[in-house]
Amino acid sequence: MLRPPHQRSRAAQQTIARSDSARTILIALAANVVIAVAKLVAGLMSGSTALLAESAHSLADATNEVLLGISLRRACAPPDDLHPLGHGRERFLWAFMAAIASFLIGGCFSIGIAIHQLTHGGTTGHMTAAWIVLAVAFAGDGISLAQSLRQAKNDAKERGRNVWRHLLRSSEPTVRAVVVEDSAALIGLVIAAVGLLLSHQLRSGRPDAIASLLIGLLMAATAFGLARPLADFLVGKSLAPEFLDQIRAVIDSDQAVEETLSLQAVYIGPEEVIVAAKIRPSPGMTTEDLGRAMDNLDHALREASPFVADVYIDVTLHHANDGDGRA
Repeated sequence: MLRPPHQRSRAAQQTIARSDSARTILIALAANVVIAVAKLVAGLMSGSTALLAESAHSLADATNEVLLGISLRRACAPPDDLHPLGHGRERFLWAFMAAIASFLIGGCFSIGIAIHQLTHGGTTGHMTAAWIVLAVAFAGDGISLAQSLRQAKNDAKERGRNVWRHLLRSSEPTVRAVVVEDSAALIGLVIAAVGLLLSHQLRSGRPDAIASLLIGLLMAATAFGLARPLADFLVGKSLAPEFLDQIRAVIDSDQAVEETLSLQAVYIGPEEVIVAAKIRPSPGMTTEDLGRAMDNLDHALREASPFVADVYIDVTLHHANDGDGRA
C-alpha cells in the first residue's frame, strides 16, 4: 500500500533538530537517580520520614524521566496502516502515565509513611548527613531546573510568548513536566528541611512526619496538575483560538475560496495539528485551476502556522446553510 511521506510541522522539525528535550530529560534523570539514593541513605540513618518521602519523590521523578524518554522514541515511529497519522500522541500518553506514576510512587508512599509515623510516633536521629544531602539535592534539582527553564525560554522566544504563558499553554509535555517536577522537588526540600529543623528543636518526630505528609500532598497536586491538560490532548484538543483564527484568515483570503463552511485544527502530537476544512470554491474555476489553488493553499497554511503538519480540504458546492446536501 502506497503511503504519502509523513508530514511534520515546522515547530516539530525544529524541536527534533535541536534535541533539547532529550538533553533535558537526561540531566533530570541523572540528578534524580543520584539524589534519590542519597536521600534514602540519609533518611535511613537519621530516621527522618520526610527524607524518605523525598527519596520516593526523586525516585518518582526519575521514573517520569524514563517514561518521557520512551515517549520521545515511540513518537518517532513512522505511520502505519493502524496509525495513519503517526504516533505523535504517544508523547501525551506516556507523559500522562508519568504523572500517574508520580502520584502512585511518591504521593501515596509519602502519605502512607507519614500516617504511620503520626500513629506510632518516632524520633529523628543523626542529622548531619540529612542536612548535607538536602543541600546537595537542592543544588542538583536547581541545576536540572535551570536547564529545563533554559529550554522553555528558548521555545517561548520562538513562539513569541513569555516563558510562563508558554509553559501553561504549550502542547510540548516534556519541558513542562520537568520544570514542574523540579520546582516541586525544590519546594519539597524546603518542606523537609523545615520539618527536620522543627523536629530537632522540639525533640519530636511529629513535625518531620507532618512534613512527609505535606510532601505527599504536594506530589499528588503536582501529578494532577500535569495530567489534567494531557487528558485534553489525548481526547483531541483544538489549536488555540488565536492560531485557529490565523488559519481561517489565510483560507478566507484565498481568491479560490468563496466561503469557508467549517474548519478544524486538532493536535496529533506536540506542536503538530492536522487541519481539516470544508470550503466552497469561487465560481467558474476549472478542475485544474482548483487543484492548483488547493496546492497553493496547502503551502500557504504551512507557511502561516508553524504547527500545521498536514492539510485536508473538502471542496463542496453547497452553502453553509445547505446542510450536507443529502435528501
